[in-house]
Amino acid sequence: MTTDMLRQDWIQLRRDFILHRRALLPAVLIFAAFQVYMVIVINQPLFWLVFTCVYLSFLTVIPLSRDDRFAAAAWSCTLPVTRADLVRGRYLTVWALAVGIFVMVLGLAAFVPGSRLAPAMFLDPDRLLLAAGVTTFIIALLLPFTTKFGLMGVMLMLVVLQIIGAGTFVVAKTTGSQDGVEGGVASVFRALTAGIAALRETLSVPVFQLALLLTLVLVNWVSYRIALAIFRRRDL
Repeated sequence: MTTDMLRQDWIQLRRDFILHRRALLPAVLIFAAFQVYMVIVINQPLFWLVFTCVYLSFLTVIPLSRDDRFAAAAWSCTLPVTRADLVRGRYLTVWALAVGIFVMVLGLAAFVPGSRLAPAMFLDPDRLLLAAGVTTFIIALLLPFTTKFGLMGVMLMLVVLQIIGAGTFVVAKTTGSQDGVEGGVASVFRALTAGIAALRETLSVPVFQLALLLTLVLVNWVSYRIALAIFRRRDL
């Protein structure tokens, strides 16, 4: 059973790369060109790491949005696979792309002349977990939206986030409470950071890192279950 499942996952992964490589290549090359510029001028490695993970996370949904555009999901459901297999294949493809693109940008940081970054800066467990956390956050939000609405799901999420951000800014500016709003938003992040720091002080480093890794795995699993529930109810 496990061998058959792994075989199906591998077939779906190859299928996504074969069908969508022409669409992926221009986007990845544009991202790579921008990264060449970034690694030369960047002064804050952590900012670069977070920005890179956010950007590459959005790149990974290209195959899924193209499936929706060409109605490939309905065709895929006629194959001898379950909808759970298809959704699991999507998550596998997304994470394979994320890891591959991340390795690519680390290579650029290492070999671009004049680069201010070195891969060794990002290979310690804490920074790898930060990269995995940012990527998990974006992917866990994106995939259920994309499963439900296709490319419109990505656009919808971006629009909603922009409306919330712009609306909050306008209300804060109009009511003269901008400092309070900014302080409130910052306090949430400070509380989260303080909670993580307190947990790290309580636990030994290996246990803390393992707990964080298991949390990220759990978030991905919950996202997968939500996407699967949506896809099973979707009329194709």
